[in-house]
Amino acid sequence: MDFPASPTLLPAPLTVTDLNEQVRGLLQPLREVRVEGEVSNAKISSGHLYFELKDATSRVRVTVWRTSLARIALQVRDGMHVVCTGRVDVWVQGGSYALNATRIELAGEGALWAALQRLKVKLAAEGLFDADRKRPLPFLPRVVGLATATGGAALRDMLRILNDRFPVRVILAPAKVQGEAAAESLARAVELLDGSGLCDVIIVGRGGGSIEDLWAFNEERLVRAVAACRTPIVSAVGHETDTVLTDLAADSRAPTPTAAAECVVPRLDELLQRVAQLRRRAGQCAVRVVASQRKELRGLLARLGDGGDITGTRTMLLEDRTRRLAHATSRRISATQKLHAQLRHRLHASHPLRRLAVQQRTLDGLRLRLQHQTDLAAPLRRELEELTARLRRHGDTLVDRRRETLGRQTQLLTALSPRAALRRGYAIVRQAQTGAALQLAAGVAVGVPVEVLLNDGSLDCRVEGVRLAESPESGRT
Repeated sequence: MDFPASPTLLPAPLTVTDLNEQVRGLLQPLREVRVEGEVSNAKISSGHLYFELKDATSRVRVTVWRTSLARIALQVRDGMHVVCTGRVDVWVQGGSYALNATRIELAGEGALWAALQRLKVKLAAEGLFDADRKRPLPFLPRVVGLATATGGAALRDMLRILNDRFPVRVILAPAKVQGEAAAESLARAVELLDGSGLCDVIIVGRGGGSIEDLWAFNEERLVRAVAACRTPIVSAVGHETDTVLTDLAADSRAPTPTAAAECVVPRLDELLQRVAQLRRRAGQCAVRVVASQRKELRGLLARLGDGGDITGTRTMLLEDRTRRLAHATSRRISATQKLHAQLRHRLHASHPLRRLAVQQRTLDGLRLRLQHQTDLAAPLRRELEELTARLRRHGDTLVDRRRETLGRQTQLLTALSPRAALRRGYAIVRQAQTGAALQLAAGVAVGVPVEVLLNDGSLDCRVEGVRLAESPESGRT
């Protein structure tokens, strides 16, 4: 007789949560890993950063919690090639896993450096960096245009150098110098200054920084704007070790913004010294020419003697030499005076007071525009005054409430003070020797000196007897 086979005992089924918890337990022991890939679908939600890291065939979710994101300086954007460092974790409720990143950095020099090299080769092939395109800077510019950020150290340094060396008119075109849209902002500033026709030379730049900070000066939009600028332009980016593509496209490159300001304007005191030196040299030259011609004339006169045996030919030669001497002397003096007049005219045209008058007229125009804008802001001012009055009334009400509360507390404190009890007829008894207050009659010996404090003074007394409140029938002790 055959018996049926025993049924196989199967384990109890797991819940979905149990399964995900077990998978999470398997992944948690993994060490911290570094994963390289391209950023995709980056977004920030509730202060946390979420994106996908992908390569040619796969992708993985990456989460950067708010606390870790605050310590990451890199601004993560789609298309960036990065290395993420963190641990793998499982989201139990969703049944998916993600890399919780704590550090994000660019992958080596990465795509940024490769893109920079490709753009450099492309623009060089178009001739944008050719030396024959470079134009000389003007010797004495009347107006200097600045394309940089307002409030930065670079702007303050350039304005200080320009004012110290030779006060000129400055036109500022504010622009972003770092981050997204910085290249577009700088390019528009350069085009605005160039298109105005007011500037004799333009400086575009900023202070030093990392390759990410200076990246706007490597972008094609700005490099082409600098190369197309019809006004002589100086690129002044970073410190001496930093070289960007705008340095190659500009007419001149300065290692720092301060050096750029120094190269676009000469020093006024050096110009004045040069003019004085030329004036002295012109005078000395004229004196030497006249002295030489006089010496030659005296020699000719000595050869003439008394003139008794001089023929007509000798007389004609003397007259010719005399005319030539007068003509040469007059020509030298005229040339010297003309040079002196030209230098004086140039110095007068560049005088700071004339420039100050032009800038004063410009300031008056700006003041009228500011007055117009002030009139437009009148409704806002009235609203601000109304809000200020409401705030003042609220503050006065709050102060009055606090003053009433303080008054009540002061009255309560005064009522509870020992002085108030003394004014109501009570007294404080203290030991005359130690000054300690007596609270109990027990323990006080007869004959002990005591001090009784009253409202207006004190009494020196001696204990004549002691009566205890618990046994009044005992009488004196």
